Amino acid sequence: MAAARTVVFVQGGKKNEVAYPWMFFHLDPLNDGKPETVDLVFFDFPDGTVKTWKNLLLKRGSAPTAAPDTEVELLPRVNMRNADGTLGPERPPITLMYDWVKKQPKQSIRSLQVFSHGWMGGPIVWNSAEYDPAGNKLEPLDQQDRDPNDTDFRIRDFFGSNPLAGAEGRKFADAFASDALIKLWGCVAPDGIRQQMQNYLKAPKGSKGDAARKAHLIDYLGSIGDSFPMIMAQQLDLAVWASPIGYGSEPGGEVPTNRGKVKVKYTGKFPPDLKKDRWWRVSWFFRNQDGGAKFYTDVLKARIDAVDFVEHKKSWFDDAKRVATASVEKGPFDSPMDLQRRLTDRIEALRVG
Repeated sequence: MAAARTVVFVQGGKKNEVAYPWMFFHLDPLNDGKPETVDLVFFDFPDGTVKTWKNLLLKRGSAPTAAPDTEVELLPRVNMRNADGTLGPERPPITLMYDWVKKQPKQSIRSLQVFSHGWMGGPIVWNSAEYDPAGNKLEPLDQQDRDPNDTDFRIRDFFGSNPLAGAEGRKFADAFASDALIKLWGCVAPDGIRQQMQNYLKAPKGSKGDAARKAHLIDYLGSIGDSFPMIMAQQLDLAVWASPIGYGSEPGGEVPTNRGKVKVKYTGKFPPDLKKDRWWRVSWFFRNQDGGAKFYTDVLKARIDAVDFVEHKKSWFDDAKRVATASVEKGPFDSPMDLQRRLTDRIEALRVG
């Protein structure tokens, strides 16, 4: 089978961010090889078109100077659902990208990267809302049918009769090479979630903190499991790189830290020096204040890329859930004193609870 060579970029609906795909893309999580010749398919949602360059030497820094080999409108469009349930202007929905991917040859896509804002429920292309036919606003995890006037990525897409569920989801997943880089560049930062991880790290050392750590780990894994990146990874059995749950991502020239904002300069070098190079990166607080990088690699056994995005995979998530739900007292004791100490610690934990 020929090596996968199709690279897919998805640009969200904000025109002032059109430079980001060309500034920040990379095709390996940690290293940067020589520029590759690829077939580039660019879903340009702000422009309402999909552009294709064949045999393009993909270089970072700016958009290709050559005109695309093909450029077609993204059709059909829908009247986007507004936050109040009314219908707004016509916009191309993300389902057009889903449908295109499902038509590609098996294992032909080398990378899919979505350059947009994001939230726990998925990347944001147009920031549309979603309602059911009775006029009720849909909840992110309810698995009901997709609103036909919704234009954005949704968790529901992987369930029921929605466009990435069942056999349709398998068509989508089959288009990717086994080592494809799928990356969602936006935030995954609902309020209050990172505290669950911080509580795990603050638990007492040793056996005295076992019960607390397991409880906080269960909480945090629950949040991970309800997020779009992990649901996509689980339902389609794909590796999906995205921000760790609870954290935003920063593409700008000033990086917020606990000492104020630090100015950084774009050089185009990957991997970047995060102390001085501008790159679309996970929040500084994840690695430097909260110990998140160590937590993900040491506790969850997940991989992290050069700019702190996490590889979401079903394998490590399932393993972490088994560890979190195992009994604190499970396993042999080294001595009667060890048994007595664990029982005493357990009684103290119950009293505190």
